[in-house]
Amino acid sequence: MNLLSVEGIGVDFGGVKALDGISLDVRKGEVFSLIGPNGAGKTTLFNVITGVYKPQRGAIRLLGADVTGFAPWKLARAGMSRTFQNLQIFGRMTAIENVMVGRHRHEGRNFLANLFTLPSVLAQNAQTTRSAREYLHEVGLSHTADRPAASLPYGELKRLEIARALATEPTVLLLDEPAAGCNPAETDSLASTIRGIADRGVTVVLIEHDMKLVMRISDRIHVLNQGRSLAEGRGEEIMRRPEVIAAYLGDHGSREALRA
Repeated sequence: MNLLSVEGIGVDFGGVKALDGISLDVRKGEVFSLIGPNGAGKTTLFNVITGVYKPQRGAIRLLGADVTGFAPWKLARAGMSRTFQNLQIFGRMTAIENVMVGRHRHEGRNFLANLFTLPSVLAQNAQTTRSAREYLHEVGLSHTADRPAASLPYGELKRLEIARALATEPTVLLLDEPAAGCNPAETDSLASTIRGIADRGVTVVLIEHDMKLVMRISDRIHVLNQGRSLAEGRGEEIMRRPEVIAAYLGDHGSREALRA
């Protein structure tokens, strides 16, 4: 069984078909990348999968269950988490506090226990802190735990968002352009982090324009163009497809990606 299935998704904005019959299947533990030119529909598809938009047509299935149109919080409970193209960080909170926010759905909500700070609450808070530190370590940010998030460089903020998303303990993690704005060293570090996340069993669906990163870590690649599926396959196959070169990469971009 596929972990995540997108079945004939269609989304219209007025008279514009933003997505037109998109179908794809994502397997457990793989890095599945979505690529395509600006305006191809990649982020719109992410927004449909994660409940930000409701599709006019088609279905989304998670572990075989129909989750089409579920609210984002319901999808989080079902095991789906994401990051955004634009940073959504709490700048006045420390790095570890940002990650602790992601643990919210795993914590008890007993009003009286919290009001009187019972031992169960203290134990829960300690566990949340330990877990947050573990996720910071996983993305290489242990040294930032007690620093205000606003003081971190851009590349570290990107990884902080990933740590917070991981804190929800997702089955599938959707990353929307995690390398955007990162320098080459930050991108290399990020690639290792993402590959490590998938290798421990968390399925990753990735939108990314950095084709060297995509080629380095992806198991399969799905190409969108003008709201439609253009191609799907393994990296070297996709990079040599004439229609992909014409619509997105160009000859130079294809050669550079194949060298990754």
